[in-house]
Amino acid sequence: MRHLSLLYWGALGVMGAISLFAMPGSFTLGILAGGLLTIANFNVLRRTIQKAFSSGKMGNPKNGKKVALIGTYYIRIALMGIIIYCLLATGLVDPVGMAIGLSTVVVGIFVFGILMAFKPSSREAL
Repeated sequence: MRHLSLLYWGALGVMGAISLFAMPGSFTLGILAGGLLTIANFNVLRRTIQKAFSSGKMGNPKNGKKVALIGTYYIRIALMGIIIYCLLATGLVDPVGMAIGLSTVVVGIFVFGILMAFKPSSREAL
């Protein structure tokens, strides 16, 4: 997770820096706001899933962890939608910049996958 975290923060930094010099301020703000939102969303999702599966009782339908996990998911998605709507409705951010910023974690996961595909495995046959 540490390497993935570095990659998506790096992707946000690179996209923000390029946008800062090449695009208007609202576009750059859209990239930064979208990136920060999606990184926060991804980290909350990761912690929620780790917490839900840490006890090992996820399979028991009577303990309520499944319902709590699903409820947390919908609350998180609703909050993301409200925040994105408010940012776009007020005109603070550019919609295209926001869409690019929201893809920050996807870019980080994509680059991580490419790096792992080309990483030599220690279990290779000699």
